Amino acid sequence: MRAMKKAAVLLCATAMTASLAACGGSNSSNGGESKDGKPGGEISFQTWNLKNDKYTPYFKDLIAAYEKEHPGTTIKWVDQPSDNYEQKLSADAAANSLPDIIDAGPSLMYGLAKAGALMNLSKEDPKAADNFYKNAWNAVTFKGNGVEEGAYGFPWYVNDGPTYYNTELMQKCGLDPEKLPVTWDDYFDQANTMVKSGCGAYMSTMLGGAVDDYASAGIPIMNKDHTKYIFNSPEAVKLLQRFVDLYKDKGIPPEALSAQWSQQGEFFQKGSIIAMGGSAYSAADFKQNSPDLYKHLAVGKKISNEGKSATVSYEMLAVNAQTKNKTLALDFAQYVTNAKNQLEFAKKSNTFPSSKGGLEDPYYANIDTGDVQGKALKVTLEAVKNGYSCRPAEFTDANGKDYLQQQAALALQGKQTAQEALDKAVKYSNEKLQ
Repeated sequence: MRAMKKAAVLLCATAMTASLAACGGSNSSNGGESKDGKPGGEISFQTWNLKNDKYTPYFKDLIAAYEKEHPGTTIKWVDQPSDNYEQKLSADAAANSLPDIIDAGPSLMYGLAKAGALMNLSKEDPKAADNFYKNAWNAVTFKGNGVEEGAYGFPWYVNDGPTYYNTELMQKCGLDPEKLPVTWDDYFDQANTMVKSGCGAYMSTMLGGAVDDYASAGIPIMNKDHTKYIFNSPEAVKLLQRFVDLYKDKGIPPEALSAQWSQQGEFFQKGSIIAMGGSAYSAADFKQNSPDLYKHLAVGKKISNEGKSATVSYEMLAVNAQTKNKTLALDFAQYVTNAKNQLEFAKKSNTFPSSKGGLEDPYYANIDTGDVQGKALKVTLEAVKNGYSCRPAEFTDANGKDYLQQQAALALQGKQTAQEALDKAVKYSNEKLQ
């Protein structure tokens, strides 16, 4: 199960006109509510890379139970693989054949919402917000730049992760494994100690190229009405400059500057970097693949001046604004995301529920913290409870995410100043908002 799905760009809002005619429609059969107002008929329910040996039985049982409770209904389950999922959604929108219920993350949903293809649940079902944690509902709420403010999906499963530390390497580099960094001041102070020790290691692959680096320092990413990016403030420039200085001192691996580089795990396992961000279940992989490293692992919270994680990742179920069976689509989407079914799926998928009460369930309350994996689960649970998703849904790969990483990398290489890097990234991202 992926911890976080790769965010991608939906071209629906730009390649097509922002109208229901362009991005609406449904491939469900004709139908609707029965005479007594209860759901009836047929709808299509699309998941994202979840049809496999692990999850197929769950969804088949879930659908069968719903259809039994609601005679006369048919739920047509379809699943799309991860590859080219955003292109598939755009193609379906262009062909007027979006499924009635769609599974994706906020960054994929934003383009469809802007095009008017998704139901605004804040208008259609305003009481639904009461069923979810506040931060979860905020994560599926979009506004600004042509998007009517509202929630455009029901929050579903959610995940985050801790920071893992190689304590053996920390000691070699003059650091105390009992004093893991908590704030950015802690982080850079320890990184400087590491550099001065001459141990030859790097601190981590973080380089100021992600918005969560800035959000976790208490730096606003957008203005309140989401009409403008503002992460080029003096505070943001100061933070990026600290990364620039650390890179000059050889505290960040040069490989990390490439957006395509993905060997962070290899660097961590072979002892090249002290810290690595991961999921709650990365510990199990370390235990299996790097047993020697596992013996020297410590688990800490994400670095944050705010005392809470800024990297919580939410999945959501949206309803097609042009569904021919609104009653059934809304009811089944709520059924999939209700407290009971969210908790059952979260247990099976090694994630966490976003429905109220789920995180207080005994399953999570009784986590055994006697080993590294238990500690990682506990840290992640607290992150999900108290953290939030700082990355605006509109800040997709093509609309600013990758560009920020590229500009930060150029600043670290001395090819431009920190101020120039962030000014360019903000200008580029604001242009993409139009």
